[in-house]
Amino acid sequence: MGLSGREIRLIEALLRHPRGLTAGGIADRLGVSARTVHRDLQPASSFLASNDLTLVRRSGRGLSVEGDPEAREQALEALRGMGPVSLPPPERQRTLLSTLLVADQPIKLRALASGLKVAIGTVSRDLDEVDPWLSEFGLFLVRKRGSGVEISGKEVDRRRAIHRLIYQNLDEVSLLPYLQEPEKDAEGSSSKDTGRITDQLLGLIDEGRLRKVKSLAEATVRSLPYSIADDAFVGFTVHVALMVERRSQGGTFEMDDEMLRRLQRTDEYAYAKSLAKDIEESFDVPIPEEEVGYVTIHLRGTKLRENGGLQDYFETSDLEVASQVKALVRYVEDQTGVGLAGDGSLYTGLLAHLERAIHRLQENLIIHNPLLEDVKQDYPSLFDLVSQGMEKVFVREKVPEEEVGFVAMHFGAALDRAQESFPRNVLVLCSSGIATSKMLASRLQGAFPQIQNIRNSSLFDLEVLDMADFDLVVSTVSLPAPDDSYVQVQPFLPGDDVERIRNYLKETSLQTRIENRAAFESLEVFGGGQEKFHQMVEVTQTIAELVDDAFLVRHEVGSEAGGTLEEAVRLMCVSLVDRNLVSEPRSLERSLISRMELGGIGIPGTTLALFHARDGSVVRPLFSVHEFDEPLEIEGLDGAPMQVRRSLLMVAPRALSPVALEAISEISAAMVEQPVEREVFETGSQARIVEVLEGIFGRYLHNKLS
Repeated sequence: MGLSGREIRLIEALLRHPRGLTAGGIADRLGVSARTVHRDLQPASSFLASNDLTLVRRSGRGLSVEGDPEAREQALEALRGMGPVSLPPPERQRTLLSTLLVADQPIKLRALASGLKVAIGTVSRDLDEVDPWLSEFGLFLVRKRGSGVEISGKEVDRRRAIHRLIYQNLDEVSLLPYLQEPEKDAEGSSSKDTGRITDQLLGLIDEGRLRKVKSLAEATVRSLPYSIADDAFVGFTVHVALMVERRSQGGTFEMDDEMLRRLQRTDEYAYAKSLAKDIEESFDVPIPEEEVGYVTIHLRGTKLRENGGLQDYFETSDLEVASQVKALVRYVEDQTGVGLAGDGSLYTGLLAHLERAIHRLQENLIIHNPLLEDVKQDYPSLFDLVSQGMEKVFVREKVPEEEVGFVAMHFGAALDRAQESFPRNVLVLCSSGIATSKMLASRLQGAFPQIQNIRNSSLFDLEVLDMADFDLVVSTVSLPAPDDSYVQVQPFLPGDDVERIRNYLKETSLQTRIENRAAFESLEVFGGGQEKFHQMVEVTQTIAELVDDAFLVRHEVGSEAGGTLEEAVRLMCVSLVDRNLVSEPRSLERSLISRMELGGIGIPGTTLALFHARDGSVVRPLFSVHEFDEPLEIEGLDGAPMQVRRSLLMVAPRALSPVALEAISEISAAMVEQPVEREVFETGSQARIVEVLEGIFGRYLHNKLS
């Protein structure tokens, strides 16, 4: 059958993405409208049917092709036999980028135009289109009359751009089986056609090198003390293969000496060093220490800390990250009206993910989220809400949409778990009739993305409706019903009304739990079975020790060492040794300084710094306040230098349970959320500081039990 070039490209896109694509996603790839895509579906469906494949359309999920993998390959081969077609602008620009990113010298516009089978003017316009994309990675185009065009910038930024370009075109679902299959069959031929994979890699990575790197990386991954998810393994393999490719092409990677020293102290460095040695032997390419650091960064970014590995994770997790998780959960909880503080699965899942996410952001690592478009399309309100929350909590990092998508999935699962205490069915009543009630329903859905079903009705329907059938009733007028059975709002749902609904939902949820559970059952927020008692005993004991051990002490760093930061850290650690709370001060000093090197610790708008670390020399979780006779200059959380008069020292043993970690993180969360308590830490006496701690932990226990 005859197909147009656009129809061929549409079918290829669907065949190369087994998970499916939305019509909008296909339109973006082809450079056409969604309406045009829908018009082309009929010939596409007929072609697929002739090759024993089925085009499936699912509401809210998009388009996908179902059928035998062999038939899929045969269909792709048939499309390739239909001859070359001119590329649409998006594909042409990807091809242009892939050519320039690996070029070691300028390329003339005439040569680029000839390769793309377009006019020179078209190439010039395409270059204008890709220039902003390159600038996101710190790269820029250099055009010289008579010489041509080239991409200029650092090697690390060039690799980030290449990796992103591959992932924009790459389907991990099809690449993973490809990497896992035998390289050759019995007759020495590839067991499946690999043209498709070569197309996806855009010629940026040699296929043979990728396979060989996969084997070497697999051996390294198997020796790690933790698990790596399949998609993380694919990403790591692509990164290492890209390193080999760039080294072969003469690309020189540079790394800051301090960063390299920091990476050399990590557990992953030894594994990266071993892999680098294997690569040198297999490819006859020298791998310097900076490249070993590059591999280490990406190896550390792949950690999967879930299920059985969670306990190991909590032994090394960062107290600051724990407090940020608490703040993010509180934000989403406040905005949705759903109680999430007791969801242990949400807390541990977010803690594991965000620790890795922050590492990726600090190291400028690119993450690929294959479900991002699905999350944005199916849960737009939740995605926007989580995005706003992360903006408020992670003020030092610019969080990409890919990370927001993953975090939104965690919250989506938590909100599903909380559905029993959140309204599934909502009744909306308006005196102005159905039209007004629909407007109100739309605003409700935007403010509360967890609502499952909304019924729009007029007041005349109230006689035949049973309000008890609905979890929440919202009305624009007063109803002949108890005040606590509905919420009266204005049709356009202003912010005050949204807040009233949130408060109503919280109160209703609380009453439902009290009515339906015995007091003993409220302990389930800590765990399950007999473990409930053990966890509650542990958290109350941890809190009691934190309050009992808290102290305020003054240090004279000015006269003793000229006000140096290292001396201040030493004096803080010595004060803990004097109280038998730390066994080896030098070990804790190193941990505190190492943590400080990762980023600012000063709290903007105050004269406070928050020192925190996990170290094996610490006897038990501890909070103390240290005042200095001379101000110390410290980098703030916002990256700006600041003067510090007091430091809050929060330390804990390496072996710390999730329950204890969550409790101690309440202190740093209060620093962000409670300005009055922050002021006490800044200027108050020891007695006032202890009072504030009692208040913080009192609220924490109350929230847990209620």
